[in-house]
Amino acid sequence: MRNKGNKVVSSIWNCWFSYTLGIMAMLASSPPTLLFSASSSNLLPLSNSSTLRLSFSSSLHSSSLSISSTFLSHPSITSKRFSNHATFNINASAAEKKKVLIINTNSGGHAVIGFYFAKELLGAGHSVTILTVGDESSDKMKKPPFNRFSEIVSAGGSTVWGNPADVGSIVGGEAFDVVLDNNGKDLEAVRPVINWAKSSGAKQFLFISSAGIYKVTDEPPHVEGDAVKADAGHVGVEKYIEETFDSWAIFRPQYMLGSGNNKDCEEWFFDRIVRDRPVLIPGSGLQLTNIAHVRDLSSMLTLAVENPDAANHSIFNIVSDRAVTLNGIAKLCAQAAGRPVNIVHYDPKAIGIDAKKAFPFRNVHFYAEPRAAKSKLGWSSTTNLPEDLKERFEEYVKIGRDKKDIKFELDDKILEALKVPVTV
Repeated sequence: MRNKGNKVVSSIWNCWFSYTLGIMAMLASSPPTLLFSASSSNLLPLSNSSTLRLSFSSSLHSSSLSISSTFLSHPSITSKRFSNHATFNINASAAEKKKVLIINTNSGGHAVIGFYFAKELLGAGHSVTILTVGDESSDKMKKPPFNRFSEIVSAGGSTVWGNPADVGSIVGGEAFDVVLDNNGKDLEAVRPVINWAKSSGAKQFLFISSAGIYKVTDEPPHVEGDAVKADAGHVGVEKYIEETFDSWAIFRPQYMLGSGNNKDCEEWFFDRIVRDRPVLIPGSGLQLTNIAHVRDLSSMLTLAVENPDAANHSIFNIVSDRAVTLNGIAKLCAQAAGRPVNIVHYDPKAIGIDAKKAFPFRNVHFYAEPRAAKSKLGWSSTTNLPEDLKERFEEYVKIGRDKKDIKFELDDKILEALKVPVTV
């Protein structure tokens, strides 16, 4: 009986070993395009440029046979088990490291996106060069996030400066797999980068657009595919990218927070809260908006680089998955600071004030949802405003901004019109 069992095991072993050798021979003769699982219904596509690694192990026992195939670094894992004598494992990994060029703006809230994206890519083993607009010796480079670019260099990345229109000469003719433009707001600024990327052989082009191009809607939130303002500069860039590149993705951010951000957002609230001044909010304060930690933005971009087929021909709202009211922002900032908050509402038109100059957020419902990123990239948000704002307040105090002499002329003008006394 045992001899008969051994013959069965031997037969199964020989068949599987021959099958495996056939696969290895096929892979050796041509670039792999498919990963084979134990079931023909689970064929997994793999790009021609992917690196495939196989490892084999086997052991004979007296009681069971387990045959499994595991495809590492792939979203689908398939395995089959049989009862008999051997264990045989095939492990295949389709990881591919990319060379990425980031064209980064030298001012505004978007600057921190390139900084975080570069660090995340480097942490994942990719090669990164970040080209920042302007001159390395300019005063702008003394501010965050630029004064922290040594973190990029120490992680193995490269930093260069100049005019994006001269990108080819700046990078010395070097070719890249992926190019991200995180600078231009109109076609005149971005067209030279797009054309150079195409001519130099870049496989994928990514662009940081803006959720501000959505038309005001009676059915918030904004989702991918909603109507946009035809005259917005970013729209022209998006269309040109679609016409020029085979592989592309567009990202539309809103407000963001995170260490290294050089645009006042939560700081505007902290400035008033720590000085026991009223926080002036136009309208009811119930307007909804979206604030995302920049680490969420960089993780979404990295997924697009590592899964170009899933990201291809797609527009992504690069935002967190929760909205917050303007009143809520003030309350959460006060909570982070461990201080009380006095919220005062006002009608900008009634007192002749431009709300855009007096308040750091839009005075309307303005928020989007990241539906495309969740469904196409399997992305998930990690933004946690109560906790993230605590971190930001610690940094606010660390740099001494809570002791800085700040003028509140516009606030005082509003308070005077409202006849609200201020204790100084």
